[in-house]
Amino acid sequence: MPKNLMKSMAVWSISQGLKLPYAHLDRMSELNYLRLLLHDMSVDCVLDVGANIGQFATELRGIGYQGHIVSFEPVGSVFQALSANFAGDVRWKGYNMALGRVDSEMTIHVPRLTVMSSLLASTQDEPGMREEVVQVRTLDGLLPQVKAELGVSRVLLKMDTQGYDMEVFRGAQGCLDDICGIQSELSVQPLYQGMPHYIESLQAYESAGYDLYNLAVVNRIETGGLLELNCLMRSRV
Repeated sequence: MPKNLMKSMAVWSISQGLKLPYAHLDRMSELNYLRLLLHDMSVDCVLDVGANIGQFATELRGIGYQGHIVSFEPVGSVFQALSANFAGDVRWKGYNMALGRVDSEMTIHVPRLTVMSSLLASTQDEPGMREEVVQVRTLDGLLPQVKAELGVSRVLLKMDTQGYDMEVFRGAQGCLDDICGIQSELSVQPLYQGMPHYIESLQAYESAGYDLYNLAVVNRIETGGLLELNCLMRSRV
């Protein structure tokens, strides 16, 4: 379809107030850019930090990625569900732990909607909240082991840790040469206490040698403004 015709149809649809599936279209575009980056950077291992039950890893397989996936999920009951999902995939494994700046034990806040679990306290009332003590390790300590075991060298670090991404990144400062791409969730409106401003996070990634490759909308507030974004970063090396 000619570009001018597509543009005219889009403008007409908006003028008529048609409710297009914007969220789905945004997600399609985001996954397309992720697929392009995986290919262009010859990624052979994706670190899925904050995996929950494996939704992101399942999408990776769906868009054609066939390399290794290493998922990290600290909540015990959620990790059991994750383990069942990766059991039949020989290039997908998981660790029942969180990643952070230092090796430690921490308390994670687990709401009924477990995908919102965080090592930071929420700024909102989350129904069914409980707490669980979990193991936290640094990527600096783990990545050499992962590389040796799997024989990989081109790593994409995906982080979806509900406000804790920067702490994960701070614990990976000694192994950034192996990380050719980053995906991180950014909150325009803070959802957790003590989380960094989204501009601060972007500046930290750029200062470490990564350029912004794509920015995608994750959620909006009720009035239409931005709530959360996913940034996809590409190493300059």
